[in-house]
Amino acid sequence: MTNLDALNTCLAWLTAATPLPDQLDGLVLCGNSVPATATAAGELAQRYHLPSLIIAGGIGHATKYLRQNMAVSTDNQDSEAVLMATLVRQTGYQGQLYLDQTSTNSGSNATNALALAPASWQRVLLVQDPLLARRTEQTFIQNWSPATTFTRYQPHPLTLTNLDPLRFATPAHNAREAAYFTELLLGEIQRLTDNASGYGPRGTGFIPHVTVPAEVTQADQFLQSQDFSRQR
Repeated sequence: MTNLDALNTCLAWLTAATPLPDQLDGLVLCGNSVPATATAAGELAQRYHLPSLIIAGGIGHATKYLRQNMAVSTDNQDSEAVLMATLVRQTGYQGQLYLDQTSTNSGSNATNALALAPASWQRVLLVQDPLLARRTEQTFIQNWSPATTFTRYQPHPLTLTNLDPLRFATPAHNAREAAYFTELLLGEIQRLTDNASGYGPRGTGFIPHVTVPAEVTQADQFLQSQDFSRQR
């Protein structure tokens, strides 16, 4: 097994494609480092004729990378929600934007978005960095009403074609710091694994139980033994 093979095994599961629902009541865009997610949120909101959407994101570990990818001044102090609102508006979306500028993790994304969501939202699309989308969906399931149905926006799985420099089959995701990408990917597998150090019922209890496929666990164990640069 090579590093590239192992990373793609993990990516194939983390970012597995999900079909879009026929109907939606609302959309939550969670702050992250990938500008393309905000563009997708604005386009999807128009496609589904949504009168409003929520953008949840304060200033956290992804903010500096989002600023870099948007070519924003290093002196800029805007939250991820404000930065992404600009990108959503650039798609032509004219509906109401509800901004949560305080959340710094998936748990607060979920609880703060719930406080902003109209009571009529029962079918909700979650737009997030593909690496984080699976856990984000589980976090929203944990924190919102069981009557709410969530779909994570994932039109296709991510596939790495090169490690140095980092290159994806989907060019929109090429603007990633390699060390940050590695930290996110390996960290996500750890958080999704339902054991004492994970986020499931056997760990912190932040999310419901998730079954990680054996081949993903094997690939993750291989990657954990490699000498990667990791930075969050």
